[in-house]
Amino acid sequence: MSALRAIAVVLVGGLGVMVMASALPRFRRPRLGQRLTPYLGALNPRRSNLLGNRATRVGLGAVFDPFLSTMGERLHQIMGDGADLSERLQAAASPLDPSTFRVEQATWGLVGVIGAVVFGAVASSAGSMSPAMVLGLAAIAGVIGVVARDRSLSKAVEGRREDVRIALPTVVDMVCLAVTAGESLRGALGMVADSGGGPLSAELRAALRTARIGTPLTTALEARARALGLPAFDRFVTAVAAAQERGIPLADALRSIAFDLREQDKRDLIEIAGKKQVSMLVPVVALILPVAIVFAFYPGIVAIRTLAR
Repeated sequence: MSALRAIAVVLVGGLGVMVMASALPRFRRPRLGQRLTPYLGALNPRRSNLLGNRATRVGLGAVFDPFLSTMGERLHQIMGDGADLSERLQAAASPLDPSTFRVEQATWGLVGVIGAVVFGAVASSAGSMSPAMVLGLAAIAGVIGVVARDRSLSKAVEGRREDVRIALPTVVDMVCLAVTAGESLRGALGMVADSGGGPLSAELRAALRTARIGTPLTTALEARARALGLPAFDRFVTAVAAAQERGIPLADALRSIAFDLREQDKRDLIEIAGKKQVSMLVPVVALILPVAIVFAFYPGIVAIRTLAR
């Protein structure tokens, strides 16, 4: 048996042992929250377990659920940024909780390890990689899988914030028109949220749902602003709250907010254009200018060589 086959056998065997061990009752002890839930049922509406949203997985994938859950818990303990992760998941409007996200991260890392082992086995059969290189590649691929899942969440948060930033001036103008026509702030926000789409309308609908159960509207908007983490939306909510508290005409405040947001967009666009102008010099200096110099001096060099003969 070659060294590569021995490593593959050890990896597969170790993975099987870990999967079986993670399914044992000793290693699957219920968490503190799960143990306290039966005694704290009076604090929440009682609900049958048959009405839960969590679906039971059936098939081969269900075998790895205990192992992946354990790996997600270990990963959560190692990275230890539960509060920040919860805020990022809320900003991305993800239905996952931090523990489920860590399970997905562990799954991505495991897929990376398996893919690296398969690639290393194929490359080692051709004699281009040693077993030690295969193990190192598997470790690197696992880390890359974990980081890639975290990066995908960051991209989702950035994309959602950018969508909200683009739509915010238009939404503020529509709310201003509705308030000027005689609607209240809550009615204007409801009209705009119901008639529009996108993440900003979803945030407004969430704030209105919270306000319908007794929470003040400004408090609900501030909660959504904290969850989204966008400075432009924070300014909008702060201005609305100040207008409500100090008695400032709401239409004038909304007009000034829309004007400030558009001016900020213009400044950002000019800044981006300035950066692009600098980056456009790279192909000019690196490609076009050398070719122009060659075309300018090559005929003279040829003429000098001809005269020298």
